[in-house]
Amino acid sequence: MDFQIERRATRNLITFFISKMLTSLGFTVFSFGISLYILSITGSALSFATNIVFNVVPRALAAPFAGYVADRFPKKRIVIASMTGITLSVVLLIIYTWLFGLSVMAIYTITAIFSTIGAFNGVAFSSAIPNMVGKKRLQKALSFNQISYSIGGIGGPVIGGMLYGFVSMQVFLISMAVAYFIALILEATMDFTLFEQHQKREKESMLQSMKEGVKYLKEKPLVKSLLWMNIWLNFFNSAISVGIVFILVEQLKMPSTNVGIIQGAGAVGMLIASIYLSVCSDLRRPLIFIRRAVILACMFIGSIAIPLFFDFSKELTFVFYMMVLFSISAMNICSNTPIGVLIQRSVEDHYRGRVFGLIETVSVGMGPIGSLLFGALFDFIDAKFLFVGIAFILFLLMMHYANRALRIYEKNPT
Repeated sequence: MDFQIERRATRNLITFFISKMLTSLGFTVFSFGISLYILSITGSALSFATNIVFNVVPRALAAPFAGYVADRFPKKRIVIASMTGITLSVVLLIIYTWLFGLSVMAIYTITAIFSTIGAFNGVAFSSAIPNMVGKKRLQKALSFNQISYSIGGIGGPVIGGMLYGFVSMQVFLISMAVAYFIALILEATMDFTLFEQHQKREKESMLQSMKEGVKYLKEKPLVKSLLWMNIWLNFFNSAISVGIVFILVEQLKMPSTNVGIIQGAGAVGMLIASIYLSVCSDLRRPLIFIRRAVILACMFIGSIAIPLFFDFSKELTFVFYMMVLFSISAMNICSNTPIGVLIQRSVEDHYRGRVFGLIETVSVGMGPIGSLLFGALFDFIDAKFLFVGIAFILFLLMMHYANRALRIYEKNPT
C-alpha cells in the first residue's frame, strides 16, 4: 500500500513539473510576442506599461477570493476549470484575431482574463501541493516549480525571438493554446487528494471565511515571520530589477546585448540553485540555511555599487555584474524555496488556500509598488549610495524576522 502511494506521489511530482514547464514556456513565449507587438504597433511605452497593469491588478484583487474558493471546494476541480477557462480564452482570441485582426484592446482584455483566472489556478495549485506529493517531497516540488519558471524565463524569450518576425501572432497564440491544453490533460491525471486529511468544512460566508483566514495567520507567529521575510525580499528585489538596468544603461552606457546577457545570468543562477535544492535532501536546519542565504544576498546587493566607486574596465564590469546577478538570483532561490516549504508544512490544509491567496496578493502587489518607488528614488539619489542603503536596510529586516522565526521554530519544529 505504501509503495503504491509513493509511486503515485512520484508520478504526481513528475506530472506537476512537466505541466508547470509547459505553461511557463507557453505564457513566456506569448508574453514576449505580445510585448513586441504592442511596441511595434503603438510605439508607446505607456501602452506596454498598461498591459503590465492589466496583468498585475486583476491577479492581486482576485487572489483573496481564489483563496476562499480553494479552501471551500475541491482543488482539482478549481485547477481543471481554471485551466480550461484559460485555454478556451486563447482559442476565442485566435478566432477573434482571424476574423477581425489583433487589437491592443483585445490584448488588454485577454491579459486581464488570464490574470484573473490565473489567480484561481495558482492559489489552488499552490495550496494543493502537499496533498499531491506529501510533505517529504515539498522541497523537491517547489524546486521543480522554480526550475519550470527558470526554463520559461530563459527559453521563452529565445523561442519568442526566433518566432517573432517570421510567423504571425496567431502562431504565438496557437503555441500557447497547445501548451495549455497539454498541461490541462496532464493535470486531469493528477491525484490532488493523495495525502489529504479530510476535515469537515463549516458553512460560512466569504467575508467571514476571509476574516477567519486573517485571524488564523495572526495566531501562527512562524508563518507570519516567514511571510514578512517573503514580502520584504519581493519588495527590495524590485529595486534590483529597476536599478541594475538604470546603472548599466544610463550610467555605464553598456550595450543592450551585454545588458541582456547579464540579466540572463540571473535566470541561470535561479535555475542552478533550483536544481541544487531539487536533488539535495531536505534541509535539516532550514532557517539557518535561509539566514545564511539572505546575508549573502544582502552582500551581493551592496556589491552592485562597487564598480560605481572604482574605475573598472568595461570587460571587468561586464563579468562582475554577470557574477553578481547570478549570485543574487541563486541566493533568492535559496531563501524563497525553503520559506515556501516551511509555510506549506506549517499551515493546515483547510486554511492553506486563504493563506496562499493572501501571499499571492501581497507578492504580486509589492512588485509594482517597489518598482514605482525605487524608480523615483533612482532619479534623485545616487545609485551607488542607494544600493548600499538598500542592502543595509534589507539586512536589518531579514535578520530581525529570521532570528524571530528561528526562535519560534526551535521551540516547536514543524
